Amino acid sequence: MTRVMKLVRRALLAVLIAAPLPATAEIAARFDAKTGAVHVTGLGDADRAAFLAAPEHMTLKVAGANSTRGTPFQTNERSGALVLTPRFALRLGTDYAVTLDDTVLSVVLPAPDAPTPKLVGIAPSQGVIPANTLRIYLHFSEPMARGHIRDAVKLFRADGSAVPSPFLTLGPELWDRTQTRVTLLFDPGRIKQGVGPNAAVGAPLVAGESYRLVVGGTLQSAAGEVLGSDVAVALRVGAAVRTSIDPTAWHILTPPVGTQAPLTVAFDRIIDTGALRRLVTLRDSNDQQIQGHIETDGGGWSLTPMHPWSAGDYTLLIDPELEDISGNTPGVLFDAQAGTIGTTQTAIARHITLLP
Repeated sequence: MTRVMKLVRRALLAVLIAAPLPATAEIAARFDAKTGAVHVTGLGDADRAAFLAAPEHMTLKVAGANSTRGTPFQTNERSGALVLTPRFALRLGTDYAVTLDDTVLSVVLPAPDAPTPKLVGIAPSQGVIPANTLRIYLHFSEPMARGHIRDAVKLFRADGSAVPSPFLTLGPELWDRTQTRVTLLFDPGRIKQGVGPNAAVGAPLVAGESYRLVVGGTLQSAAGEVLGSDVAVALRVGAAVRTSIDPTAWHILTPPVGTQAPLTVAFDRIIDTGALRRLVTLRDSNDQQIQGHIETDGGGWSLTPMHPWSAGDYTLLIDPELEDISGNTPGVLFDAQAGTIGTTQTAIARHITLLP
């Protein structure tokens, strides 16, 4: 094709594109979820040919975006539709606009299907918990919405009657950073012996009794999906624990040297799982922390190292702030009398030797 013919062809295309699109045409754009492309329908044969030949007269961008630059795409024709295939995947749940010269078509991408949230764990998970349990953790499979946990969680006695106001009412809910774990804090005033709330209405949990903790099915995830049905967790209550944590009572199972078997610690009580991951560490003879995978259910703690164990001396270091689920630490009782001074202010060490 000669240079003159090319110029004539380009001029004709410009005239076709500059001309207003037929008013009778029902021009629309839709997103094809299978291919990720945008299909423009309702264009006449001449208009489709013009835009295919001069794609620079089209843009695809986020609706309302101030930038003149859009998403790069390739064009082709399929079944009478003008097909715009983006170089990069479009974001679900976002509105886009296709501009054909002066004609703007909206493209609404559906939001991705949000997974149904599930209650996947509760801590403590032991069959029997102390009557003076201070905290319960609920673990969910998805980030959850804030502001609903107070109304969604109820505590019932074995006879079906509800325990009135068992949990402390706080302004902000106690979610972790991922919003998948929430802390239910029993009212400390009802747990401490002899103080006003305890004397007036008693403790939320009574030793020897059974309870049902019910999480309502209307509880929503951050994406707006609900649990769908109530989830009930059975709780059996044993005697209160009102002694300080004694790490010398823990049983330590040492692994064979040269393996990556876990070093395991069995506790004499249920320790707060939220504190365990932060406040118990294992260090080598050079005071370097042993890195690895930690697992705990509150009744025990294990560390699977990143590298095989070497023979030598190790130290299990316990921070004095470590608490059991009744709020007792190595030096201070949760139910201690006013003015009592804790006996432990520094970390406690358990020495371990791995022999070849």
